Amino acid sequence: MHGIVVYSSGQPAEGIAVTNGHHVTQTDASGLFALPDEGSFVVITRPTGHTATPWWHPVPANHETQIRFELLSMPQSLPYEFVHLTDTHMTVPQDATEVDDTHSGLYREGSLPGQVRDFLTRLPEYAPNAQSIFVTGDLVDHGVTEEYEAYVDVLTSSPVPVHLIPGNHDHMNGRHGAIISRNNYLTNDGTPELYERYFGPRWYSFDVAGLHVVTLDWHTHELGIDHEAQNDWVRADLQLRPEGSPWILLFHDQPNFSIIEQLPWLPKATFSGHWHTSRVVEVDGTLHVNSPTTFFASLDYSPPAYRLVTWDGENITLKTQTLLTVPVPDVLGDVATSTFAATSTRSDNSAVLWRAELGGAGHRQRASVDGDLVLAGGQIEDRAAGTVEAFDLATGALVWQAHTASAVKTTPAATLNVVVAAEVSGDLTGFDRTTGEVIWTLKSGDPLRRFAWGSPTVANGVVYLGDQSDLRAVDIRTGEIIWRRTDLSPHHNLVNHSAPLLIDDLLVMGFWPTPEHPIGLNAQTGESVWNRAGWDGTDPFLALKRMLIMGTASYDPHTDAVLMPAFGSTARVNRATGATMWTQPHQGGFSPTTPVITDAGYIITVTGHGLRLLERETGDTLWDLPIAGSAPFPMASYTKIPHPVIAAPILLEQHLVLPGLDGIVRRIDLEGKLIGQTQLASPIAAGLVDAGDRLIAVGVDGNVLALSKDIAS
Repeated sequence: MHGIVVYSSGQPAEGIAVTNGHHVTQTDASGLFALPDEGSFVVITRPTGHTATPWWHPVPANHETQIRFELLSMPQSLPYEFVHLTDTHMTVPQDATEVDDTHSGLYREGSLPGQVRDFLTRLPEYAPNAQSIFVTGDLVDHGVTEEYEAYVDVLTSSPVPVHLIPGNHDHMNGRHGAIISRNNYLTNDGTPELYERYFGPRWYSFDVAGLHVVTLDWHTHELGIDHEAQNDWVRADLQLRPEGSPWILLFHDQPNFSIIEQLPWLPKATFSGHWHTSRVVEVDGTLHVNSPTTFFASLDYSPPAYRLVTWDGENITLKTQTLLTVPVPDVLGDVATSTFAATSTRSDNSAVLWRAELGGAGHRQRASVDGDLVLAGGQIEDRAAGTVEAFDLATGALVWQAHTASAVKTTPAATLNVVVAAEVSGDLTGFDRTTGEVIWTLKSGDPLRRFAWGSPTVANGVVYLGDQSDLRAVDIRTGEIIWRRTDLSPHHNLVNHSAPLLIDDLLVMGFWPTPEHPIGLNAQTGESVWNRAGWDGTDPFLALKRMLIMGTASYDPHTDAVLMPAFGSTARVNRATGATMWTQPHQGGFSPTTPVITDAGYIITVTGHGLRLLERETGDTLWDLPIAGSAPFPMASYTKIPHPVIAAPILLEQHLVLPGLDGIVRRIDLEGKLIGQTQLASPIAAGLVDAGDRLIAVGVDGNVLALSKDIAS
């Protein structure tokens, strides 16, 4: 097949890359090109300062037909800014009303067309300097015609060009069957025909302001449908570029070895989604940017957000913005970058004994207290960076600050004069408690794909840390691995928010989506103690959805039982055997907070709702206390409506003290009655810490607060 590329003036365009998805060629001095009769589409690489309408054609049935592309001028100035969106999961409205909770999986709906249209319409307000939008897959939720047609319609609202790639949901075609990929990865099966019908080629390239942009289809690459074709194509595409020249990769999932090892040279940055998280790491000189969802809260409990990405001709910089869709209460400070970057907000309340500022933002990670030190981790989401910081417990003065290579979304732990902290990359570092100097570093087993949100647990000089793909016991003095389990899940998995629970020599954790049962290991050897996997499924814990453990367990020594926060429920498990004793459902699927053990029963935090007291032996609800308040944004996964409850309360004698995303600290008695409340300026998503004569709070704005214990009395 053959064709021609011309400028709008009619002049031939020389040196323009053209591809059939397998081979890449360039136009000659007359603008002419020829390609083998292969593939489904003929696509041009739109050069800097130009676009083309269309920029791709279906391969003509008659190969004698000349294919024509016309390049249109499109000024692209430096610095060049684009908006990175991902995982919009558009659902047509009837999907949300016709599907009941039993059949809705983990959530009822993704974004609705009106949400995306409103964002695009308001883009000049959200991103006044943006010259384009990149959306890295899972455009639609079920991969059906109605969703695609709605997406095509919504895109007409964009004031700037929108560049798309597919994700695994885009290939579902209404089916949700699970499959293990060629790289031992849990995903869904699917076919790309519907995506191609509406949006054309699934891998292509274009240039913006001197930056080469390469897009690929992660899902079919992972499934092995066309990975060799994509590998060959990307090498051929880059072969036309000067070796080592800057380029970026758009890939639905965080790229790993399966594509990285195929590249002739590494990109300057990659942009991805899939995990519904915010994670920025640098590996071998490449900045890997995994972005959260924009129209509902993410699986790492990030609020809805979007990223502004700037290319200045040499470097790439990020600015992550929280998407605010409701009025922010005047009493709260600046929340425009909450959980992504620190802001300075003072709470003028006598209950605040002192205030300190982290170098990064806070999130769900609490502080910890070790003697006279308050230890906290900070996350800096606009570059690959984070902090571990020590403050004086009495005054809040900064004692030391250590910088890390990626965000610290976990609580530091200390013993034997060593402070340990885990980065989101999976790196674990031991710092000198007195100076903050690095004593040892244990590198991540997979810095590209390890997503570490579970905090380390320290006991008897050993650090326990990890997830179902890589759980480790580490000597806190040396950083040497004592034991390691990489076989707890049969395949790589999604984000895990559990920290290990240590009960004497038993380590207890739960995960999701697999293994479909909590684990009990010998803490000294790592060997399995519980053996739930071979059971016949009659155990009530294996009921639909209730096997998914959302967070860290707690232990009730009075009944020798383990309490686990599961999807939409709480489970009581026998400590010795791991057998389920009861499960108690509640509204709101993603409630990751640890159950609180009290003399009156078990306090359950129902994210997006309030608190509930369960009877010990039966799990029956003794009381339920809805909490109302004006939070600035949602944080519970897949939710869109802001709600103050995301953190668990702390038990102070016979009272519960509950921090909120609305900045209010509430005091509640064990009969479920609200005693009092105190308004602060910082939204709080992390539980409070008992520090003797005071409480320690960490706000999503990066404020660390020492609070009077009689707050909200």
